Amino acid sequence: MKVLVTGASGFIGSYLTKMLTEQGYEVKVLVRPNSDLTALETLDIEIITGDIQDRDCLTKAMNGCQQVYHGAAQCTKSNVPKTAYYAINVEGAKNLAQIADKTSLERLVYLSTAGVYGTNKQSKVNEQTTPKPNTYYRTTKLLAEQVFLQAYQEQGLPVVIARLSGVCGEGYLSWLGLAREIATGNFALIGTGENYYHLGHISDVVQGLKLCAQTPGIEGEIYNLAAKEPIKVKNIVKAIADTLQVNYTGKQLPAFPYQSYNAITEWIYHNLGRQIPGHHRYDIFLGNRYNDISKAMTELNYSPQIAPEEAIKQLVSWYRSQGYLS
Repeated sequence: MKVLVTGASGFIGSYLTKMLTEQGYEVKVLVRPNSDLTALETLDIEIITGDIQDRDCLTKAMNGCQQVYHGAAQCTKSNVPKTAYYAINVEGAKNLAQIADKTSLERLVYLSTAGVYGTNKQSKVNEQTTPKPNTYYRTTKLLAEQVFLQAYQEQGLPVVIARLSGVCGEGYLSWLGLAREIATGNFALIGTGENYYHLGHISDVVQGLKLCAQTPGIEGEIYNLAAKEPIKVKNIVKAIADTLQVNYTGKQLPAFPYQSYNAITEWIYHNLGRQIPGHHRYDIFLGNRYNDISKAMTELNYSPQIAPEEAIKQLVSWYRSQGYLS
């Protein structure tokens, strides 16, 4: 089977591409001209250089493919204008849906984000929970979901949407700053750390994505993919400290100032449409990310194997092996 992976040079995309090639798939990837292809350079794949906004390039990339995994996106970065998120995430989805309608595509898997639920205060959310995205990235990912679902309803586009929680594994650098702070031995937790954060190990998540592509009769469905259970934030800190063999005193900072700032920036976003830089920086400490994955476990036979504590310890050990931590 021939498959296309967009966003293949990214963390999730590169692992997904590697898994598919190892399992005998003929893989094409669509990457931007300035992409770092280090993670792909040893793989036997067809590389197409272009942009999700280029319809001719998309047509070439999708030609002959039975499945598409669409992971290309403008992720949250400072100094990226609002228009860029809409152009890449939303207009790119429209281009892909329109071109896919003219092909014999068997399945399109859209890599969305559990961030569409926002910084939720509920103990657990599922695919029926009303989304409340609170950043340009999260909002445009939800809008892209709606593009694909509309194409499914109106044209029969065989799409399945995967909402991914935080994903970690070797190569994931987003928690390096936190690990470095904890390594000093002076880290102070914001709040009590009793709130939950749901993540998934990259090996489990890419298996879940493959199930989204393979399972028959699930077109138009949405699935949360993560570990079986979330982890309390205080236990994330403890797992990092234990792996680094540093003393964690349990020092805490009052959450109220951060909660107040977060409430103000949320109000600005939802009422004025403006995103304050870094306004969701402390989300991990201020809300819950507890995503019910029972639908994926039941309908996809999704069975994640790696617990969050083990995933975190593996990641921190990798940081140290690569010289990121002393």
